[in-house]
Amino acid sequence: MEDQQEEKEQDVRIMRLQDLIEKNIEIEQQIENKRFGDSILAIETIIKKSNEIAKGQKERRTNPTELVLDSELLRRNHEVVGKAIQYNTNFTDQMIFTAIANLVFKDKDENWDSLCTVAIPFGIPLFTNDSLIAFIDVAPKQHIQKNRGKRTRKPLVEEKRPTKSDKLQRKEEGSASVNSTLKQIRQLYRTGNDQPIPYFKLVCHPTNFMASVQNALNISFLVQENMIYIEPGNDNLPQIRTVANPRNLSTNGSAQAICAIDVNFCQKMVKHYNIQEPMLKRLEKDDS
Repeated sequence: MEDQQEEKEQDVRIMRLQDLIEKNIEIEQQIENKRFGDSILAIETIIKKSNEIAKGQKERRTNPTELVLDSELLRRNHEVVGKAIQYNTNFTDQMIFTAIANLVFKDKDENWDSLCTVAIPFGIPLFTNDSLIAFIDVAPKQHIQKNRGKRTRKPLVEEKRPTKSDKLQRKEEGSASVNSTLKQIRQLYRTGNDQPIPYFKLVCHPTNFMASVQNALNISFLVQENMIYIEPGNDNLPQIRTVANPRNLSTNGSAQAICAIDVNFCQKMVKHYNIQEPMLKRLEKDDS
């Protein structure tokens, strides 16, 4: 019971982090149209919520997905603050270089003291203690040369596929989402006269990156269960076909295929396929 409760709490934290990343993306897209103070206040709100999610992290079991999302959110917050400063204050590195050059090379004479005069009032003194190592008598460590041992070659072994591997398992609400994805893929496949569907055209959502990640995860489950399979297309990009008789194929074993995507690559595929509306609709939750 405790393990189930812990898994539910992990799922809740992961969903909250995904929502914060989506809000971060929305803030980044609206930087040019919003005031600097509004953008910084929105990022500060995200950071506070992220800190609340991370409370008690040292005491509980580490979840890799949660750590990755938390790191991604931290990185994106830093980038958004930098962009907000650039767009709203018009303060660039070139301006700093120009100001230093004008100060140091004034009247064509190089004078770094003028820069020090400006910088010193903002310096913070650092108090340190002198090292006491010189008063400690430390004998040097004796190096004992070891005899070189005879090197034996290991015989070549046949490469074997592991019998067990760490695979994601779908359960409860996630199972309903996967089933919904399968129904939509079969409908799209029939509508397209049984022609293969480009993988990234099917997966990528034009405005919601986390929905693209969820689509890729659902498709990986379907590949694992031999409901669909992925093959290279004529353009060397993956494409999807449905399996006519999954039971026959399932006896041979299966592998879970998860294609790694990020925000930039997803946007690149959206432009490549000119995606205006997502092909896969998100499963709506039943609030009743």
